[in-house]
Amino acid sequence: MLTRAEQKALDAFTETGSKCQAAKRLGVARSTIRATLKRVEQKGCAPWLSPAQTPEHLKCAKTTVQYDGQGKVVQEWKRLSPSIEALKDVAEGLCESVKGKGKATPRKARKTDTDTTLFEMDIYDAHVGMYADERETLDEDYDCDIAARKMVEAAEGLAARASRPGKVVLVFGGDMLHADNRSNQTEHSGNVLDVDTRYQRVVSYIIKASRDVVQICAAVGQEVEVVVLRGNHSWHSEAWLAQVLNAYYCDCPNVTVSLCRSPRQHTVWGKNLICWAHGDKIKPGSWAQIVAAEFPEQWGQTRHRYMRCGHVHHAKTIAPVVVDEQAGLMVEYVPALCPSDAWHTDSGFVGTQKGAVAVEYDKAHGQVSRYYQPI
Repeated sequence: MLTRAEQKALDAFTETGSKCQAAKRLGVARSTIRATLKRVEQKGCAPWLSPAQTPEHLKCAKTTVQYDGQGKVVQEWKRLSPSIEALKDVAEGLCESVKGKGKATPRKARKTDTDTTLFEMDIYDAHVGMYADERETLDEDYDCDIAARKMVEAAEGLAARASRPGKVVLVFGGDMLHADNRSNQTEHSGNVLDVDTRYQRVVSYIIKASRDVVQICAAVGQEVEVVVLRGNHSWHSEAWLAQVLNAYYCDCPNVTVSLCRSPRQHTVWGKNLICWAHGDKIKPGSWAQIVAAEFPEQWGQTRHRYMRCGHVHHAKTIAPVVVDEQAGLMVEYVPALCPSDAWHTDSGFVGTQKGAVAVEYDKAHGQVSRYYQPI
């Protein structure tokens, strides 16, 4: 049964034939009409669809409808995928199954240990689950095995150059998974992705690779903080990845996992303000204004300020790295781990370097070392 508001929205849309006109008639926002009509479709009460209801744990990504000569629905094909609520249930189950099981062996003390240095390791755009064929892309083969191995190899190469820091910040910079669910499409654009395997199997790869990288960081740093950024390919998955890692390491004193919900995260190390974001949606020239407005107290307390982003691994003009100093903020776009897939190759986004970046900071003097690990 429809609620009164749903019936009004349905009547207004049916009579006007436009969501905008229906919104004007009822004096509400167009987004309200759109959301209300989706609920009407979910209940199977939309006259332009079949009366079949969509199960509560699924959402309808696309639908194909066959009509007869009089405009009546003959049959309908719905493409269903798990809803966000269902993904939350999966994440909660994963957290419960791994809670408190994580162990990261602390490093052994040496005379060369320092508590004034922070080591930042950036693992951006791994796209675990992406499939690429070198014969098609003229770049490299890529699948789950290769992606997970590259994550570990990049971490090992960077960690080998760390100078016994007091703290390591491990940044998983978004798009760690290639797709967010079994539909194998990006949520906003609906682009169909080349996926190596089933979503459930991709999950097992990313969790294991993430744990291996955390252990590598724990071997060189006195403490490890894990930051998981949400990307544009798999932002739901990155949200549950942070939750799962937090549950896994909840009893591990030398590892913490940030559960900040903001798409932009930060830390303060002495006189350093260090910020991270995936890098989509925001123009490169806007970062200084955004960071200063979002973290005014930290901005005022620090002297050296840095912003690191990824996402744009497909653009040749910013590979392997672009550094832009903006009004007291050093903005850097770091490279991706993954090669080009078929879509990027078809679009001409080729020739980029693949790798990962690490940076060392002194509490007083700011950035003192920067390392690049080619893959």
